[in-house]
Amino acid sequence: MQVSFWSNSHQLGTTHNMAAAAVLAALEYRLRILMVQTHFDRSSLESAFIERRYLRSELVDFSDTGLDALSRFIRFNRVDKDVIAGYSTTILKNKLDLLFGTRNTNREIYVSNLKNVIGTILQAASAHYDLVLVDTAPGSNEISEKILEQSDLIIVNLSQNIHILEDFLDGSTQTRDKQMILLGKYDPNSRFNLKAIRKMAGSIQVMAIPYDIGFADACAESRVVDFFLKNLNVERDDPHYPFIQAVRETVGAILERLNIDTAQKKIQAGNGHE
Repeated sequence: MQVSFWSNSHQLGTTHNMAAAAVLAALEYRLRILMVQTHFDRSSLESAFIERRYLRSELVDFSDTGLDALSRFIRFNRVDKDVIAGYSTTILKNKLDLLFGTRNTNREIYVSNLKNVIGTILQAASAHYDLVLVDTAPGSNEISEKILEQSDLIIVNLSQNIHILEDFLDGSTQTRDKQMILLGKYDPNSRFNLKAIRKMAGSIQVMAIPYDIGFADACAESRVVDFFLKNLNVERDDPHYPFIQAVRETVGAILERLNIDTAQKKIQAGNGHE
């Protein structure tokens, strides 16, 4: 199943929302998950899991992994489900993998290379993984449109800014039946709270994740997995509880929309996050 995280505007926390959902889903459900990011411009997905000094280091060779290497392979070879895992980087063993985004510095070459193979890559990935989560470039562009078209579910990342909300709701209705709105950095004290936005959105499902400074710092310091391992079972009075619970509810809503049996796939407490 393919779930794409997309936004109609830049800087709305799309990447961090996806990272949070991916890690919690991997820790709480028996699922194999692949994260993919297809931005040409800088994305913070890789650095949320791997320290920037390693990403920049000449001592670490990423030339044989990631989207660029996989795109080159597909030009001359048949791609199958096992190939995708071979080009990915393990984040949580047998649970969560990451397919690095492009390191190409020429946008035209990047688009030309990827537009012809992205559909094949994601289709093959869906045969190997239970969930393929795609961090999709914002706005309207050729690659994003291809990805959204073949997605089983589109998570539309928005803020409580009324202009951004109206811009999305007044836009194309072509993929409305497979959309879910996710409000990042959510503030319940805003006039445009969840109840008000759900009324505006009509039949589109709306979820929300509040801002958590601890999680934001963890993203900046490549500690997302550690953050969730430490805070997954915090009590209600813990400052991280609203964030963890909101991510948990969002993941549950996503799995239900995909008709995944959450009761069957759930890892029971005390099983040590198998």
